Amino acid sequence: LIYLWFAGYVTKATSQAETIAVSEKLKIEAAELAEEPIFSNWEVRLHVRNIGGDTARVVHVYVLRPGSISPVCETDITPVIINPGEVVWFTEELRCSFVPGYDYVVKIVTQRGTEFAVTVTASDAW
Repeated sequence: LIYLWFAGYVTKATSQAETIAVSEKLKIEAAELAEEPIFSNWEVRLHVRNIGGDTARVVHVYVLRPGSISPVCETDITPVIINPGEVVWFTEELRCSFVPGYDYVVKIVTQRGTEFAVTVTASDAW
């Protein structure tokens, strides 16, 4: 009896965790990493679609080299709220330098800690 109770409990907890994890899904449909020519600072522009069932709040942006776990650049941002089915363009200023022509991984993180990433090539101007 204890085994049956425990097996049912574990199955229920696992399915609830999967439901929670699946409900927050973002798709980065386009990304640009470029130097803004007037002020000579770098910016990342992202086109993000919420394909999940819950509202997502993007609160952090990281930029990494492919294959690395150490960020080249990171920044907290004013939360970008993306409702289910909504598409949002947003631009963030980065206080870092990049090498034009090199690939970087841009990773966004939601308030819940869910991560989404895309690889982008840095360019020297918009």
